Amino acid sequence: MKKLLSLLFSSVFFILCFLTGFVVMGSIDWQLGLAMWIAFLCIFIWFSRNDEDGIYRTLKDTHQSNLDDIERQELEEQEVEVIK
Repeated sequence: MKKLLSLLFSSVFFILCFLTGFVVMGSIDWQLGLAMWIAFLCIFIWFSRNDEDGIYRTLKDTHQSNLDDIERQELEEQEVEVIK
């Protein structure tokens, strides 16, 4: 139930921020609206950072996986140099 409420809150917050950004983009200035939309997106990501299935956790896991792959490739390259 807690996860469902969290998902509902996140979805409603994201939709409100999305619509607010487009309303501001249309009424004031598209550059200000775009900046507000990006700010709302960043705030959404920040508030959902503790969610296990959130975008923050997904990006963090992907980054760590890339770092592990780079380390593994460097070790393989060192092994090839030592063998030569």
